[in-house]
Amino acid sequence: MTTGWSIVVAVKQVPDSDEVGIDPDTGRLDRADAPAVLNGPDRDALEAALSLRDVAGGTVTAVTMGPPTATDVLEEAVAMGCDDAVLVTDRAFAGSDTWPTSYALARTADHLGADVVVCGEETTDSSTGQVPPGIAAHNGWAQLTYVETLDPRPSAGRLAARRDVEGGHETVAADLPVVVAIAYGAFEARPAGLHRKLYAENEFEPMELTTDELDIDPDDVGMDASPTQVGGMETVEPVDRANEVVDTPERLLEAMVGATEVDV
Repeated sequence: MTTGWSIVVAVKQVPDSDEVGIDPDTGRLDRADAPAVLNGPDRDALEAALSLRDVAGGTVTAVTMGPPTATDVLEEAVAMGCDDAVLVTDRAFAGSDTWPTSYALARTADHLGADVVVCGEETTDSSTGQVPPGIAAHNGWAQLTYVETLDPRPSAGRLAARRDVEGGHETVAADLPVVVAIAYGAFEARPAGLHRKLYAENEFEPMELTTDELDIDPDDVGMDASPTQVGGMETVEPVDRANEVVDTPERLLEAMVGATEVDV
């Protein structure tokens, strides 16, 4: 029998932001020519999940929703130290926005018996930050957002955290089960060991879950169940900026004062 917490960490395969474009006709991301990579903020989430296991014990299971090729990010998560990984995949999920995505992940977390679900603050391909609170809402679980440090309290069945708020920080705690959104840059991901990399690449096979296993009505997910609409798109031209190189503090002050007088 496994002791400790069942920790689920959500990760996502996203197009490399340096090479992704936008389809001018649909307003959607054009992923065709951009290589797929692990979402940057999810590295923080992975480290946060592993650090929870270090204290509370139990297991860490990485979960991603996507096509069969999304297993690459699961292999990366297992190489970092996750005990297991799950691919949530089904043609019915195609085109899902944050609402059906968070619903599918909520069903997955419940299916896996999660005590804690850890997510990155947002994804670089949409930057909405809506999926972590969406998972909590669908399951009726507590949530901790913009988390910078974690304080697991296994004996009490609670998780405390320090979170960023406007003007400072606050410490909050929640009973399990709980969904946690980790602030980007709050955790430095541990390096993957060579033996874990070899295992992840050559031996590991993730579990696959479809709408059938998760008891999801296909009509509740996918593009038709996604309320997000792209109302329009406009390309902003770069603004020319004046620049001047100065060689003394006095000249810098003169330039700053002169720019201020012009602005006024």
